[in-house]
Amino acid sequence: MTAPLAPPVRSRRRGFGTLVRLGLATLVAGVATGLAVLLLVWIVHSLEDLVWGHEEGPFLDGLAYPEVWWLPIVTVGGAGVVAAVGWYLLRRFGRKIATVEQGVDGARMPWWETLVDTVLQVGSVAMGAAIGKEVAPRELSAMAGSKIVRWFRLDARWSRILIASAAGAGLGAVYNVPLAGALFAVEILLAQFSVGAAVVALTVSTVATLVARPLVGDGSLYSVGALEVNASLIVAAVLIGPLMGWGATSFSAVTKKLSRFRPEGWKLLVVLPLTFTAVGALGAAFPLLLGNGRALATAGFDLSQPALLLLALAVMRYVATAVSLGAGAIGGTLQPSVAIGAALGAAAAAGWAFVWPGADGTALAIVAAAAFLASNMRAPFTAIALIIEFTNTGFDLLLPIFLAVAGSLVASRLTSRESLRGFAPIDPARP
Repeated sequence: MTAPLAPPVRSRRRGFGTLVRLGLATLVAGVATGLAVLLLVWIVHSLEDLVWGHEEGPFLDGLAYPEVWWLPIVTVGGAGVVAAVGWYLLRRFGRKIATVEQGVDGARMPWWETLVDTVLQVGSVAMGAAIGKEVAPRELSAMAGSKIVRWFRLDARWSRILIASAAGAGLGAVYNVPLAGALFAVEILLAQFSVGAAVVALTVSTVATLVARPLVGDGSLYSVGALEVNASLIVAAVLIGPLMGWGATSFSAVTKKLSRFRPEGWKLLVVLPLTFTAVGALGAAFPLLLGNGRALATAGFDLSQPALLLLALAVMRYVATAVSLGAGAIGGTLQPSVAIGAALGAAAAAGWAFVWPGADGTALAIVAAAAFLASNMRAPFTAIALIIEFTNTGFDLLLPIFLAVAGSLVASRLTSRESLRGFAPIDPARP
């Protein structure tokens, strides 16, 4: 009997060469993503310092109020003018900008158009626009990844994985949430699991997060104290989950519907500045509405505002973000979803205290934020990882978060008119 032939030496060398190129491309993608995030974060902080006069920025990174009441009107309205003109010129004279999903699927992402688009996004947020900033780092990182895979001549399978990993790492690096960034790439962008994809995604996200830390920092996004889990909180989590699911489904549906009527051409030059000015006027009265949502989420987690005010702010934030995106702004709904969920959870905690005292209000706000975010993203594991890393709560709240997220997803599915594919993950980047 003839012994089986050994694999040809040339085939083994080719396989080893591919592995080396993939490893180098993974490291380069991590560094490039971290540098891209550093650039965007530097732009955000510089604009905030220039416009608002605070080193950390009042609406993205803190809770400081503007010194004069009319400043948000002028600033956010001005952001609308700049963004409208910028996006109008990009669409008229630039090459078509590919979305992150299109880039993952192999579409070419033009470098300077993508760079300008992302700068307009984060610049708008820095000046107080009520949209999420997380699309920009993902988009710029995906563009960098699309160039890197060509430089290293990776095949279609590994190119797709590396571009998705770079996009997820952009999210991970900008918020210092490397695990959530890797999960975002695998659960949402790739929508399938493999060991190879997990290794690449985790590596790119970790490297990018380390590179970006000089400006992003190594702390959690929100600071919360010790939290207690008891029977009252468990029951509250079970009850609040479906409510967050219905609210998040509504938020997603309204945002998508408004996006179908986004103004184009000269209409963008009129509608977007007017919308941003209106948001700025609302922000002059309620500054917690401005920016990507971190200020409102912090108020919810800190329980620093009256329950009725938090409820009203959640509704206004819902409207401000949906209308801004519908008016032609490019941005995300991740941090706005966290803000809405946190505010609603904190308001619900005040009412629940009359029914069953003992539930920690901050804990319920965190649980509600996770449930709202999970249904808006349709990606429960990414949402859970985001909230845990955002708040640095570890495993303390896993049980109530799991129960709330499960109830939220069930309610979202029952509310949605979509088919069974309605449980498929989506990217909340461009509604």
